[in-house]
Amino acid sequence: MTSWRSALPLTFPVMMGYLPLGAVFGVLWVDAGLAWYWAPLISIIVYAGALQYLAVGMLAAGIGWIDLAVASLLVNFRHLFYGLSLYHLLPKGILGRPYFIFGITDETYSLLSAPGQVTDSKTALQVVLFNQCYWVLGTLIGIVLARGLPPGLQGLDFALTALFAVLAVEQIRARKDWGAVLLGLVSAVVAGVWVSEYFLLAASIMLVLVLLAWPQPRLQEKEA
Repeated sequence: MTSWRSALPLTFPVMMGYLPLGAVFGVLWVDAGLAWYWAPLISIIVYAGALQYLAVGMLAAGIGWIDLAVASLLVNFRHLFYGLSLYHLLPKGILGRPYFIFGITDETYSLLSAPGQVTDSKTALQVVLFNQCYWVLGTLIGIVLARGLPPGLQGLDFALTALFAVLAVEQIRARKDWGAVLLGLVSAVVAGVWVSEYFLLAASIMLVLVLLAWPQPRLQEKEA
């Protein structure tokens, strides 16, 4: 019980974002004329904020499942690298391990990768569970609120972009790694100019290739 109490406060920043963001997803889903009961199920089974926002418009427009699957791969391809960099927090349980891999979202990754925040796999798994509960609860709240809001309300889908911006600022303030910031900006500009159709995938691949090729200081130099 003590470990749960220690994990809960760590998730409060994500909770402040996930409750309204999940609610916005619920509102957009109902406003698009889709069956309301699919929204919480998607938040449980899929649980991918940016993809869920994208899926609302695609499903409402009648896009096929193959196109949706390809879009899902492009949008969530970056999650592959999240799991690799959090290998030291990977639980050992039969159920805990796949759920942990499944539940690493952008915001959860930002929390788990912050220096000194989470140091053991048990707490990390609890953080993942808390964060998904916030998202599902927010989705349910949004479904209820959608019945009292005017249809076609504009600007709600910007909430996810705003949360990403806040998380980026917090990471920059915590790490103060300006080289990483510059590398991210250059990758974004190059991808946006030359391959804008696959912006996120192209920028992610460029970042990974540069980081893999970047010379690492030797262990002896670090110890010195």
